[in-house]
Amino acid sequence: MRIIDTYTIFGSWPAGGADLSLERLLQTLGANGVEKAIAQSTDCVFETTRGTLESLLQKTAEHANLVPAAAVDPTLLVKPWEFAAEAASRGLACLRFFPEIHDWPVADYLPFARCLEAIAPTGTPVSVAITRTGQITALSRVPHAGDLPVILVHVADDCMSEVAAVAPAMENWYLSTDGMSHLGLLEELADAIGVERLLFGSSAPRGSLTGSLEYVRMSALPDSAKEAILSGNALRLFGDRLGNH
Repeated sequence: MRIIDTYTIFGSWPAGGADLSLERLLQTLGANGVEKAIAQSTDCVFETTRGTLESLLQKTAEHANLVPAAAVDPTLLVKPWEFAAEAASRGLACLRFFPEIHDWPVADYLPFARCLEAIAPTGTPVSVAITRTGQITALSRVPHAGDLPVILVHVADDCMSEVAAVAPAMENWYLSTDGMSHLGLLEELADAIGVERLLFGSSAPRGSLTGSLEYVRMSALPDSAKEAILSGNALRLFGDRLGNH
């Protein structure tokens, strides 16, 4: 089966520990037979600037199997929606938002809403890290959150009931498998929101790519569903964005 990893990272991490170098990511992808990986630089996560964006684009352009995704911190810039619109125009796979890391509320936070408004005309997918209950419900009420593809990533275990309650009504929403490990959870989610909404993600090399793949492969889902999760859904969602880099 083809493999497209929709969530990988490279760079440095403030807490130290794991080797998140670009070389380590490339080695991990190769060892696991990953065809394409959507990769974000931690430099973009911790410092949203045009400089870190250009560095991301340059580094990923050097490797045919990497497709860039840029983080946007709506608290850092005076007009983050202008940066978001500019980044979206660069043909990125997606733009990523991290409410917990950047300390902003999903509900009633106008800078974030303005970012989605600026991104919407381009059709660029966005991902939002979900770490607390209530965030998914709040996200569903943000203007334009239903107008463009939204990928829920890092979803905490106690937020899965919100996924099941909210996502079916949001036709353009998807769920990343990164961090999933509980036996039977993938099958329950496929039943709750549809297997076509599930995207393979690993957080490699910080997370275990091998373990993430085995989690999908060892599930009780039929092979057609596994193939959809590992590559088919990503090919449909990202389309030409996967081939532009």
